[in-house]
Amino acid sequence: MQRRRLELRDGSAVDVRPISPADRQRLSDGFDQLSPESRYRRFFSPVAHLSERQLDYLTDVDHRDHEALVALAEGTDEVVGVARYVRIRPDVAEPAIVVADAWQGRGLARQLLDLLADRAREEGVETFVAPVLSENRAAIRLFEQLGDATVRHDGIELELTIPLGEAPGATPPLRRLLRAVAAGSARPALTFWQRITTSSAPRAKTRNAVVVGVPRAEALERVADVTADVASALGAEVHLVAARRFLLDDADELAGRLRSVEERLQARGVEVDSHWRRGDLAASLISEAVRSGARLIVVDGTEPHAGAPLPGSTWDHVTHHAPCAVLVAR
Repeated sequence: MQRRRLELRDGSAVDVRPISPADRQRLSDGFDQLSPESRYRRFFSPVAHLSERQLDYLTDVDHRDHEALVALAEGTDEVVGVARYVRIRPDVAEPAIVVADAWQGRGLARQLLDLLADRAREEGVETFVAPVLSENRAAIRLFEQLGDATVRHDGIELELTIPLGEAPGATPPLRRLLRAVAAGSARPALTFWQRITTSSAPRAKTRNAVVVGVPRAEALERVADVTADVASALGAEVHLVAARRFLLDDADELAGRLRSVEERLQARGVEVDSHWRRGDLAASLISEAVRSGARLIVVDGTEPHAGAPLPGSTWDHVTHHAPCAVLVAR
């Protein structure tokens, strides 16, 4: 794609072009300018800064299976928006759009979506898939009325499948989806952000260690006992991870479960090293496994009413993205 100038509804303009590795500092600066609310609404994780590894992923793209278009304020090097897709199957890709706070409400996201859809068609992508959390009934009704879009209910998520069609630009269902996300009535699921938060550091040399997360109260004894059995058999130390969820005041209850697991493991003669994190448990488990070079992650696999991992759940995330073997305690 050649460099394009886009005029916005308020008379301002941006220049749009494919991203390059030379944009890493510009992208980092632009990310730092996002408000905490914007970061959380897009990534659903308390991400303060992009790591070097994440910047590599976001800027060093092949422009075929992973495309990213960067919008710069006209006449400057200021990144004010990014639209990207990542191919997940031969003719299917997942889109993502982020616009700087000060540039929201000017129609930039819609024009970026049009350009992104055109680029995807050029590279053989026929369908965009958008996983969103199925927590808003009004949004669910909207998606079920999107015409060409297919809505698949899968646990805590809806998977929206939207054909790109042959006409230039974004289809009406894509534009409607974009408005719903921008308004906050539809919350994107974690899958895209998981691609770049799986690890923010090189994996350490493998050690005889087992990583386990503090489970739900109902699963605490079972997960602790499975972990103790494995650690004892391997002669491994245990890294116990407690992740306090962002925006939720669950510290006291979580601390109680942490102590219970520690005591149960220590009673079995297992060496325990406990770690507090803030944010997503799955990402915290993977991060600790990378940091410690663990040979195994033990994860609670008893999602309520589920015979398989729910998309976006801790079980699902860890089994798909772990840097080592995973034992699902069911």
